[in-house]
Amino acid sequence: MDDDSRARALRDRRDVPRPADRRHHLDVTPHPNHARRRWRDRRRLPAAFLRERRSRRRQKPLPRLQDAHPSWRDLLSSALAQHIAPGRRQNAFDAPAAVKPILLAGPTGTGKSWLAIELAKAIGGEIINYDSVQIYRGFDIGSAKPAADERQAVPHHLFDIVDADEEFNAAEYGKVARVLCSKLHTPVIFVGGTFFYLRAFLSGLPEMPGRDEAIRTRLRAIAKTERGRERLHRWLSKIDPRSGRKIALGDRHRVERALEVWLIGGRPISSWERGSEDELPSIKIALSLDRARLNEVLDRRVDAMFASGLLEETRGLLARFPATARPFGTIGYKEAAAVVRGEMALDTAIAETKRRTRAYAKRQMTWLRSERNVHWLDASDRNAMLAAALRLIEVES
Repeated sequence: MDDDSRARALRDRRDVPRPADRRHHLDVTPHPNHARRRWRDRRRLPAAFLRERRSRRRQKPLPRLQDAHPSWRDLLSSALAQHIAPGRRQNAFDAPAAVKPILLAGPTGTGKSWLAIELAKAIGGEIINYDSVQIYRGFDIGSAKPAADERQAVPHHLFDIVDADEEFNAAEYGKVARVLCSKLHTPVIFVGGTFFYLRAFLSGLPEMPGRDEAIRTRLRAIAKTERGRERLHRWLSKIDPRSGRKIALGDRHRVERALEVWLIGGRPISSWERGSEDELPSIKIALSLDRARLNEVLDRRVDAMFASGLLEETRGLLARFPATARPFGTIGYKEAAAVVRGEMALDTAIAETKRRTRAYAKRQMTWLRSERNVHWLDASDRNAMLAAALRLIEVES
């Protein structure tokens, strides 16, 4: 090995510290000028950076919710405060605007309106209606519209927005509901019973052909003939079996619209439906109740409606709007209008309203069972239902 190689090897071994040397290095007394060097180096930092660091050191840590004084919980609504467990951090609603729309569904009579109001109080939300009858002004008793004091306690939207003689369809509802949600900066809770409106909001509706008054006049003339409605529904079932199964025989407006779209566009209305791949993200909560108990609730509800003045309300509405207006064909108002005109006895009208209401609840359950990503809650115990809904919203948000 030459002299250069020997010197290089010696230098490499000397520069590599041994374990003992590393341990000794930790015990070395700091140089007396070490603190002075640190201060000199710190003076080289930007002044703004130093001021910000000093201010952060002086700040006191913010109290956590679970460490706050128990009396502070009174600032929350009682419905939410009772579900906050001590020692557990509750931050699901720290940013309410980020909460996905909450959709409450289920058969009529299961307590959706009550749950919507309690949830709105608990999370500081607002309620948006998706019932096709409650959008009409004056149709209050037969549609089970929330009372005035309930609507004052919590903000309600899309109630009483059109008159009975005005046209308002699902496509228009979907557009209005989306615009409304974009303007609200609080959690929104959708509640109602017209799932076609809900579908229009979630997925939108395709750009189908518009109205054609000439075609509608012809269809209505056929409907007025003997067994005309049955003929139109058979025609619809032949050209569009899927819509024929979904649209009830008595739903004159939807039957006319489906035939109108086929006559103008040459395609069945079911082929225009948009799939769920474009659906807005949401939290879907459906309520269920035992069939026998639900029927009892619905029967008592119908009795209460007629006892609360449904006939008087319908009589006043018939004096203001034509009898052919769309709301007069809905459950309860159709039977009440027949009683007002002397075409049906009161007992018969009540029995028919109960039958149609139970059939409507059954159709709602059928629709919900085919819906995806639905969280089902038992509506037999309202307090437990509310607690489960709050937990679900916390997890899904």
